[in-house]
Amino acid sequence: MAKWEGDKKLEKRLVELHGRGLGYGDIAARLTEEFGQQFSVKSVDSRVFVLKEEGKLDLWVDTAHIGAFDIETATLEANVGNMLSWSITDVATNKTTSDCITRSEIVDGWGDDTRILGSMIEEMRKYDVLLTFWGTGFDMPYARARALDRKLDFPHYGSIAHIDMFYAARSLMKLHRRSLQAATEFLGIAGKTHLDFAVWRKARLGHGPSLKYVVEHNRADTEILAALWPKLKPYRKWQKKSI
Repeated sequence: MAKWEGDKKLEKRLVELHGRGLGYGDIAARLTEEFGQQFSVKSVDSRVFVLKEEGKLDLWVDTAHIGAFDIETATLEANVGNMLSWSITDVATNKTTSDCITRSEIVDGWGDDTRILGSMIEEMRKYDVLLTFWGTGFDMPYARARALDRKLDFPHYGSIAHIDMFYAARSLMKLHRRSLQAATEFLGIAGKTHLDFAVWRKARLGHGPSLKYVVEHNRADTEILAALWPKLKPYRKWQKKSI
């Protein structure tokens, strides 16, 4: 069985592995291999609890610069469409930064989203962690694909961590729908705007007022996602996964 008391090297290694956002199973396996003792998930969990109580261990997310990230697009497939807008809300300051494609870029540039992809990547790089809601299945692969298409250097593996709040909301709360709207409205977070597909159809053709609506909708989504984070943060161990 694991012997924690008095082994500073072991404790230091536990803190290091925990700080990397690894799950308790991975931590136990690595400690078992490195120290020649048998470490169980339960023993790691218990020791982590003690270190937190002693003030020796912070969650890696506690010191991370976190932004809530979302995109809006003309289509659901990156090889046949383009991005319309992006938005990132700084969780610490509630400041929202966004960008939107212009009518000229749509009409004269045949939907050229190179400029807003560039501004998006520049803003993404300011954060240690990006929160999304179903970003694993949509936002990240779509944005990456568009960047690759436009020959832009999308953030590489390991450069920015990614937390998909879709999975957290689904596992932590039993709601009637698995949507951002359902989660935020249930928790009293106001600000979700209506999704009007008629507006999207006009926006992707360069209609100015519709484009303005799209980016406002985009900003509202990241703002309520940023507000959702502190509501759910205390209720699970957050593993560090790359975008």
